[in-house]
Amino acid sequence: MKQRCYYYITGTAQTGYQTQKVNIESEDLYEKELITLAFHISELHNADKILKMFGLRDDTNYFYEQCRSVISVSESHETASGNSGFSFQVYFQNFPDSVIHVNDRAIVVVSLEPKEGSNANSLKDYWMVGYIHANIFDFRDCVDGNLYEGFYYNVLRISERAENGKKIYRRKKIFTMIFSVLHSLSTVYGMHFAYASMGKENRAIQDALVFNSKKYDKHFETFPVRTNTVLNKFFGSKSAASKLIDISHNTEKLKEMYKMLHSQKGSYLFNSIYSEDMFFKLLDNIFAHSKTSKVYMLPDANGNIEAAGLAVNWGDYFALTLENPKGIFKFFASLKLTDRLLYPIHLVGSASGVKTLLKGMASKYLQEHKVYISVINSYDADPYKGFKKGVIHDEYLFFIITDRLEHFNRLKEQSKSPDGHPRFFIDNPIL
Repeated sequence: MKQRCYYYITGTAQTGYQTQKVNIESEDLYEKELITLAFHISELHNADKILKMFGLRDDTNYFYEQCRSVISVSESHETASGNSGFSFQVYFQNFPDSVIHVNDRAIVVVSLEPKEGSNANSLKDYWMVGYIHANIFDFRDCVDGNLYEGFYYNVLRISERAENGKKIYRRKKIFTMIFSVLHSLSTVYGMHFAYASMGKENRAIQDALVFNSKKYDKHFETFPVRTNTVLNKFFGSKSAASKLIDISHNTEKLKEMYKMLHSQKGSYLFNSIYSEDMFFKLLDNIFAHSKTSKVYMLPDANGNIEAAGLAVNWGDYFALTLENPKGIFKFFASLKLTDRLLYPIHLVGSASGVKTLLKGMASKYLQEHKVYISVINSYDADPYKGFKKGVIHDEYLFFIITDRLEHFNRLKEQSKSPDGHPRFFIDNPIL
């Protein structure tokens, strides 16, 4: 085991920073010094001040370039044999504003390798080794009524930097080090639940999770989720689109939608939209950055909501490109169909109504915003799974880590569908 540490930084540039050095053990195989920092996402704007504290180059633009290069590392969802699935790269628009508007309560964890020598200011240049978000979400226990916090991890990326044709950080168990930091950070922060999604075949992350969960004596389990990809041209319906009403700024209808959402999904495990205020905060945060993301409803005969949902235009946040596409994905890439993606979430209402809603959204975004593909999540207990299915799909796993197994089992039990399946909240508007 290797002795590592990270620095947990609280406070702001205006009020002053407080730094806590936390020692950890890591199974990583990398030989050189790494400086790992954890700080609130809002301080991305002040990264130069944080870096200077550690003798690193205090240039925000250089830091952003490093972030972009690592965040855009290809993520593979192919099987070990290379069959099915695909590999893709994500390029965030207007970093860091775009990621801050996805979740403004995240803790950013970056791992940096200082370069040999110093620049003119006696500060060291560096390479970014890893980048991750630990998003903070509240959720309410619908039995005891109390609020609890959970980390939702996303943008788990390790640098692809290479020398002499060999990747420097890959196969060095850097993921294990990163998850050692995350396990420790949950304790330092006082968090008892952590969860995220990952490609089913991503062995590096799974191995790191299993190792660290055992080491830190925490419970670890997974839950399957299917991500369906549909072509809006064939999935969508112009007649369905003509029936939809934009209620993005209709407070009365949004309140009606939230009541339906709470009634239908209030008991789901890790449901972070536990109050009307949280629902409106989510919408305000999305609309502040994405002008083409909208809330649509399908009215019934009396003008009430038959079905409703939030259409998130991921193209306003990032561009996605396929790496070395195969089969039908090669056709998609040639037409640049993946440049923009529609992500419908918070779907409520009757099954027939939601089906019409999804088809209408697909057609509307194709015609109005040239969005060619919709990405729709589903799982066993989803009442809408029958018509969400895409010919193209990717198998994901939600992983959950907790040190409160009894409480977690109770949360799972109270979330179960009538046919006995636990129901998880899968509508976070993030990767």
